[in-house]
Amino acid sequence: IEIGPRDLEKGGLAFARRDRGAKAKEFPTITDFVAGAADLLESIQQGLLARATAFRDQHMVRIDSKEAFEAFFTPKGERDIHGGFALCHWAGSAGDEERIQKQYGVTMRCIPWGDQYVEAGTCFLTGKPSARRVIFAKAY
Repeated sequence: IEIGPRDLEKGGLAFARRDRGAKAKEFPTITDFVAGAADLLESIQQGLLARATAFRDQHMVRIDSKEAFEAFFTPKGERDIHGGFALCHWAGSAGDEERIQKQYGVTMRCIPWGDQYVEAGTCFLTGKPSARRVIFAKAY
């Protein structure tokens, strides 16, 4: 939000939304901006969430074997862009997690909340029964 001396004289302001380009400024009156601020912030939040959710979904892969995990997180060549979010069954220990981090540069990012991640399966690393999936990814 930008408010300069001339804006104050005219009763207006300039603002740019975080979910649009910085050059896409709008110039409402201060009264109109204040009246619509709550709806504007909700719209920005919904837009950012939709964009982040779409990005996550486009880059998430369900992985059920150690071979698939290795292939997903191992570069094929020097300039290979690889990886993303791996949704895997997990029943490993802290030591197993450290080993994965050292070997592949991958860490468990989160244990996602929601029924869609709760399902019986087998840990891709240990072969032990697992009740849910977790998300692994590389930090860049």
